[in-house]
Formats: sequence, C-alpha cells, structure tokens
Amino acid sequence: MKKVSLVLLGLSLSLSLFGGASNVRATEEEITVAPYGDLQTAEILPSNDSETAESFARSERAAQSASVTYRTHVQDIGWQGWKSNAQVSGTSGKKKRLEAIQLKVKNSPYSGNIEYRTHVQDIGWQAWKKNGQSSGTSGQKKRLEAIQIKLTGQLGQVYDVFYRVHAQEFGWMGWEKGGVPSGTSKYSYRLEAIEVKLVPKKNYATINYSGKISYRDNKTFAGEINYKSVGVPKSMLSNSLKLFKNAKSMNAYADKELKDVNRKAIAYQTYIIRRGLTTIGYTAEFYFPY
Repeated sequence: MKKVSLVLLGLSLSLSLFGGASNVRATEEEITVAPYGDLQTAEILPSNDSETAESFARSERAAQSASVTYRTHVQDIGWQGWKSNAQVSGTSGKKKRLEAIQLKVKNSPYSGNIEYRTHVQDIGWQAWKKNGQSSGTSGQKKRLEAIQIKLTGQLGQVYDVFYRVHAQEFGWMGWEKGGVPSGTSKYSYRLEAIEVKLVPKKNYATINYSGKISYRDNKTFAGEINYKSVGVPKSMLSNSLKLFKNAKSMNAYADKELKDVNRKAIAYQTYIIRRGLTTIGYTAEFYFPY
C-alpha cells in the first residue's frame, strides 16, 4: 500500500461522534462539550503491504478462501463448539469468564500459521501458541483479560486477521489486527466473548469514525482527573474515557496515543467540557484507519 497523507482523506469534524464542530451538546446537568483546537493527525497511514503481498491477494480473491475457526473454554460451561468468521464465541449477559481459547485456519493453500497468546489472571502474558493449541488455563478458574492474534508466513502476506473482544464493563471493544493487544490491563476485568475473522489484505486508507479503542490500560496519566468525581457523564468522553484538568495535559496524553504503533489511532480531536461557563476539563476522541 502506498503511503497516504491524511490531508487527502477529507477528515471532517462533522462526522465526529460529538456531532461536529458546529454543534454543542448539553445534558440535563447543563454540561456542554465542544471542539477545542484543531484536528491532529499522523502524517501518513502506516504501510505494511508489499508488491508480493498484493500479488498474493489478487490470486487469493480468485481462489478458494481460507477461513478461521475458534472455540473458547467458558466458566461453568467448558469448551463450546467451534465458531468461524466473526461468529461470537463465549457468552453474553451471563457474567462468565473466558478461560482458554483455540484457533485454526482452514482451507489455506499458503504456508504460515495463526499464532496467539492470552493475558491470564495472576499469570500475565503466556507464551505464543499456534494452530489449535490451547492458550489460557484449565481447571484454575482464571479469567482471560486480553489477547493477541497474528498470522505468519505467506498466510500473513495474503490475509489480515481481525479480532474484537467483549470485556467486562466495557462491552464490545474495537476491532484490532496483526498481533496488537485487545482487551484490558490492570482492571481485573474478564473477557466474556470474542469474534475473529480473516480479511484479504487491502489498503486501509479510510477512517472508521465510529471505531472504538480495542485495548484499555487502567493507568492514570499526568493531569488526569476522575470524571465521576466532577459529575461528567461517561457518554461525553467518547472512546478515550479520560478527562484532564487542562489542555496541556490532554494534548500530552493524546499525542502519546497517536504515536503508539500498537494502537493505530491516526487522528484525534480535543474537546472542552464546561458546566455553564465554568471549564471542567478536556477530553479527546480518536479515529482509526479501519
């Protein structure tokens, strides 16, 4: 994929989850949120495609498609049946933890593996597993908290593996790909479900304005304040879920997120939150390339 300037992508604040630069939203508590400062973007979209990968992808679209299958070990249930191509594995509304997972790729004419590892309660990140091996624990009543999945070899040149998780308190998080962590850290929250799919490689030169962050680290940053303590509704914090006492602290946090290669955010807009004419704090909304 050729590197693409974000300026050419026609980013528009009117597509913001907050309703755009021309709108200010108020709640019953007379708290308002409005854009503050200019939209900040990365200079280019990252490129991980090559001519070889594009050639493989063209051939694959004319051939039989590979698919991913997976199953999870669920609290009080055990191993569920195999699911495939973005079907839900796990449970919803039952507050049951995922304890282990297995993944395979079927019908692939290419060399390479699907590899994955999980972050487990009281253990942390386990070693990488592949091609149907179990990642997680059995009989130890330990929750999965995050996961990484990636493809190797020719398989990874032809396809991207996308995955998203349903995490305690956060619900469905954003789609991620290529070995980037998905889930939570330092919250002690369980994963409850997961969806995985294979997608032929393409140019991700578009912005997902409704995208959610795929991974949340329970870390406090300089200048951050507890939004609950000042009465700011969670809905006003968009996908960062963070509130800062001043614009300098907000921009420092957002710039760091924008430069984090693991998160893949490629733009952000800062917002100011007021109660009447009094400034409460600042937050940000991040945009993603797929």
